Amino acid sequence: MGTSHRNSRAGGSWDLLAGMRKFENGYEQFDTRNASQAHLTFADGDVPKNKLVKFYNYLLNVSIVTRWTLFIIPILALLWIPGILGFTKYPNTRVYGIKLLFWSIWFSVLWLGWWSALAVCMILPKLLRNTVGIVIVNSRKYIDWFEVLYRYAAFAGWSITIFVSYQPLINHTQETDDSTSRQSIDTLSKLLFALMLSACVLFVEKLAIQFIAGKFHERSYADRIETQKFAVRVLVTLYQHSTDIPWRSDTLRDGPSADPKRKSMFNPQKVIKKAFKGVRNVATTTTTVLGTVASEIAGTSVLQPNSPPAMVKTALESANKSRLLARRLFYSFARPGSDHLRVEDIERFFRTRDEADAAFAIFDKDMNGDVNRDEIEMACMELHREQLSIEHSMRDLDSAVGRLDNILMSLYFVVVILIFAVALEAQLATLITSAGTLILGLSWLIGGSLAEVLTSIIFLFIKHPYDVGDRVTIGDKTYTVKEMRLLSTIFLDSNACQVQAPNTWMNTQLIHNIRRSPQMSETFEFDVAYGTSFEQIERLREVMLSFLKTERRDFQPIFDVYVVDIPGQDKMTLRADIKYKSNWQQGTLKAQRRNKWICALKVSMEKVKVFGPKGNPNAPSGPTKYTLVPYEEVIKKEEEAKVEAPSTSASSTDLRIPASEWTFADQNMAIVDPSQDVFGENDQVCAFPYFHIFCCRC
Repeated sequence: MGTSHRNSRAGGSWDLLAGMRKFENGYEQFDTRNASQAHLTFADGDVPKNKLVKFYNYLLNVSIVTRWTLFIIPILALLWIPGILGFTKYPNTRVYGIKLLFWSIWFSVLWLGWWSALAVCMILPKLLRNTVGIVIVNSRKYIDWFEVLYRYAAFAGWSITIFVSYQPLINHTQETDDSTSRQSIDTLSKLLFALMLSACVLFVEKLAIQFIAGKFHERSYADRIETQKFAVRVLVTLYQHSTDIPWRSDTLRDGPSADPKRKSMFNPQKVIKKAFKGVRNVATTTTTVLGTVASEIAGTSVLQPNSPPAMVKTALESANKSRLLARRLFYSFARPGSDHLRVEDIERFFRTRDEADAAFAIFDKDMNGDVNRDEIEMACMELHREQLSIEHSMRDLDSAVGRLDNILMSLYFVVVILIFAVALEAQLATLITSAGTLILGLSWLIGGSLAEVLTSIIFLFIKHPYDVGDRVTIGDKTYTVKEMRLLSTIFLDSNACQVQAPNTWMNTQLIHNIRRSPQMSETFEFDVAYGTSFEQIERLREVMLSFLKTERRDFQPIFDVYVVDIPGQDKMTLRADIKYKSNWQQGTLKAQRRNKWICALKVSMEKVKVFGPKGNPNAPSGPTKYTLVPYEEVIKKEEEAKVEAPSTSASSTDLRIPASEWTFADQNMAIVDPSQDVFGENDQVCAFPYFHIFCCRC
C-alpha cells in the first residue's frame, strides 16, 4: 500500500521540471495516449481533437504546477465574484449577517486550504527524508508512515484550517438580529467542529493501523531482523577500518562522467539537482561538525550523515553501491598479490576469535576457510535484497491488516455518527440506548460471525503461525501460503492449485512451518544383504563422511547408520538421516541436494561392496542348470537333505555375548540429539573433549 503511493509519485508527478522539455515540441504534437499520468491517458478518438482541447490536455500533462493551476484558478475566480461585488457595488450586502467579502475570503481558504495541505503533505516526507532522515536514521520508518498516510494527514490539516478560519472570518463578523441566521451559522460551526474531530479520528485510526502493521511485521520478521542487524554491524566494523583507494573507481566512489560531449548541453533539471547536491554536501559537512559537538555532549554518535553506519546503510539500499562496498572491503583487507581473504585478515577488528569467525561466516558460505571477491559481492547483494525485503514487508499493509482496517472503518462510521449527533446537541443517552437495543436484537444473527472474526484476529495477529510465502505442512500435505485474509488463508499445493482454508479450522491444526525452521533433516531407509559385515557398514560410513565434509555447504558432516530391522534374516534394513545445511523453504534446492546425497550413497555402496538382498547387481550370471530328471524333484530332495542335516552343538565359547562395539554413529548423539536439543546443549557437548575419548571404532 505504502509502496504504491510512493512509486506513483516517484515517477515524476511532483517533479516541477518534469515537463520542461515538452515546451520544445509544442502542443500540436502532443498525444493523449502518452500522457504523464494514468488518469490523464485517453485512447485515440476518445477526446475531441480541436486546438483548445488539445492545448488543455497538453497543459495538464506538462507538470503538476500547470495541472494544479488549471484546477485551482478557475474555481478561485468564481469564488471571488461575490467578494468583488461586495467590495465594489454592494458593500453593505450581507448573507446570514456576514458581508460578501468575508464569505469569499473563507471560501478561498476552504478551496486553497485543501490544495495547500495536500502539497505540503506531498513535499514534507521527501524533505524530511533528505534532512532529518539523514541525521536520524531511525526516523525514516516514521517518515515512510507519514508518506503512506499523506492524504489523511492533508484531510486532517485541512479540516483544522477551515474550522479555525471560520471563527474570525464568519462567526465573529456576523451582525444580525435574526435568530434563524444566528442559529444557522452556529450549526455550521458545530458541523465543522464535528468534521475536524472526525478527520482527526480518521487519521489516528489509519496511523494505528500503520503502527499495528509495523509491529506485526517487526514481530514476524524478528529473527531475520536480528540476523540482518548482526550482518550490518559486521559491515560497519569492516568499513570503519577499511581504506580509501583513490586509484580505483569501483570501490564506493563516484565514477567518471559517461559522455564528455554532453557536458555542453544545458539541462535545467540536472542544474537544479546539482545545486541541491551541493546544498546537501554543505549540510552534510555542517551536520558532521555539529554531530562531533553533540557526540561529545551526548556520548553517542548523532547527527553524523557520513558516519560508517550511515554509509553502510545507504550503500545497502542500492545494488550497485552494495557491490562497490564489497569491493572496497575486499581490496582493503586482501594481502598484496592474494585473490582471497581469510579470517586472520579481519580478526584484529573484532574483540574475540569467535566473533571474527561469526563475521567471516557471513561471507564464507561454503565454509572452506577463504573467500574471494565474488563471494563477498554475493554476500553483500544478499544483505541488500534482505534489507529491501524486510523494509518493504514492514512498511506495507498486507491483506489481513487491510481486513482489520475495514472492520475498524465500520466502527469509525458509527463513531462519526455519534460525533455529529453530539455536536448537534442530540441526546447521547437515547442514541446509545437505541443502538444497544438494536445490537442486542441482532446478536442471535451475527453472534457466530463475530466469534469467527475474533478467533481469526487472535489466530493471525497473536498466534501468527505463518507469513505469505512460507512453506507449511498441514497433516500430510505441504502448501505455500499465497494470501492471508482475515477469515481465511489461500494456499498453493504442490500442483499449483489454490486451496482455501478458514482460519477457525486452521486454529485447531498442527502447522509445521518450514521457513521458520532451522536446519532440517529427513530419514532415508535402504536394505542391504543379510551377510553384510559390520566392517563394511563402518567403511560405508567413513566414505560418506568424506563426501559430506567435501559438500559442507549443502550438508552437515554427519552420517549415522541405524540398524532398523532384520526381517526373517533375509535382509538388513538400515536407516540414515540426510542432514541439510538449511531448511526446505526452497523445494527445488532441497530436491537437488537430496538427489546428490542419494547418488553419493549409491556410489559409496558400490565402492565398499555393500549390496542389496539380491547381491551384486553387476555380478556375472551363474551357470544354468540342466537335468534329465524333473527339476522340481531335485529341489525337493535338496530341501529334505537340509532338514535331515545334523545340527552342530554350540560350545560355551560360541554362546558368549556378542561384542557391542559397533554403533555406526557419533557417540555424542547418545548424549544430546541435535534434532531434540531445545536447551542449546549440543554445542557444549561437541566442544567438550571428554566425550571424544570414548569414541569406539566409529
